[in-house]
Amino acid sequence: MEYRSVIGGGLVVCGVLLGTLQALQYVRFPETAAVVLLNTVPFIFVAAAIVYTGVTIAIREEYDEYATLIVSWAVGGAVGFVAVFTLLTGTSTQDGLTLLLGAVDAGSAGMLAGLLVGLYDTQNRQTLATVEQFAQKLETLNNYGKVLNQSTGVESVSALCIEVVEFVLDGSGATFVIAENDEAYIVDTTLPDIDTGDLERAKRELHETEALNTVIDGAGFDKIRNEQPGETIAIRIPAGDATAVLVAVYYDIDDVDETNIDLFEILAAHVSTALSTVDTQRLQTEFMESI
Repeated sequence: MEYRSVIGGGLVVCGVLLGTLQALQYVRFPETAAVVLLNTVPFIFVAAAIVYTGVTIAIREEYDEYATLIVSWAVGGAVGFVAVFTLLTGTSTQDGLTLLLGAVDAGSAGMLAGLLVGLYDTQNRQTLATVEQFAQKLETLNNYGKVLNQSTGVESVSALCIEVVEFVLDGSGATFVIAENDEAYIVDTTLPDIDTGDLERAKRELHETEALNTVIDGAGFDKIRNEQPGETIAIRIPAGDATAVLVAVYYDIDDVDETNIDLFEILAAHVSTALSTVDTQRLQTEFMESI
């Protein structure tokens, strides 16, 4: 975080200095309106774009891993543009100050070009990392799906679900509930102090939605996580004559990653298939014994 802030702050300082140089250049060498429009104003916008990029890098956490890569592209672009400018003006008869200011302009343009390339490179790397992460999680989830389909009891199904939520979908905790008639029974949970009344409110909220569709922070969901900051997701799963409800809690985040929600629904589909092979009569007996 601090490292990213230093890089972003450095870009802000560079942008401000470049903008200041453009303003001083205009004061020192006043030109016609046309020259100002074509020579000074564009580089003022370049400096502003560099400042904006620096602020963006400093405040957005997704650039933690890639801030160094972006600034490397920026430095490389600036050096490359200045080198080309130097080659083109090597035999020029212009005075040294004019050439120096021209090199500053070239470096400004090169830095912005490098930043754009760096941001594009970062976006591609982030997309590739997201795809690879999703593929890895999906493969792991499918392996769990095979084990779920071999389960002979609701307890094993419940334990596997909670394991997937916590270790594959990055959840903070989970609860697996079987709802039958007007009763809801907690089969397994890693969440502390869940009130049955809160579960009933959550179950009613889920009853309004389609099966195997995720509900995010519905009625009573904040109670399930003891009103701590975060987000709660839940899904209703067909289980023969009964209905299973899987609840996952994520503490201290504003939005659950969309990828995890997709995988959560795939997990629910696996659970529905697994529960369809469990003897419902024996399932009902297990519920009654657990009361």
